[in-house]
Amino acid sequence: MGRLPGAMPKTISAADHVRRCAQEPDARRKAVDLLQVLAAVECGFTVGGPDGVAPGLLRDLIIITTRLASPAWLEATAETPAVASFTALTATQQPSPLPELDRILASLLRSRFAIRVPAAA
Repeated sequence: MGRLPGAMPKTISAADHVRRCAQEPDARRKAVDLLQVLAAVECGFTVGGPDGVAPGLLRDLIIITTRLASPAWLEATAETPAVASFTALTATQQPSPLPELDRILASLLRSRFAIRVPAAA
């Protein structure tokens, strides 16, 4: 039987890459923290669909991603598209839909940690 798509596959992939490949131990630890919250999001999504994910978990994703990316790096690169999208996300009260949140967080992590996306076959 095939695996069902998760709620945040792009972000999980990017965070796992950081966990495995980052040079700084602190970045690897923060990536593990992010992966733990992503696991809780996936669990909520599996049980209850998009509405099964607690809004607090989505805010936690943003907070932990901010810490992982580094507020100093975010400030220094504020004009880049990935950071601008993320910054706009942090300013909203209502969480974005999961696919959009997944795209924004993954894009930010790929930009911050220079993760290359394989070309489509």
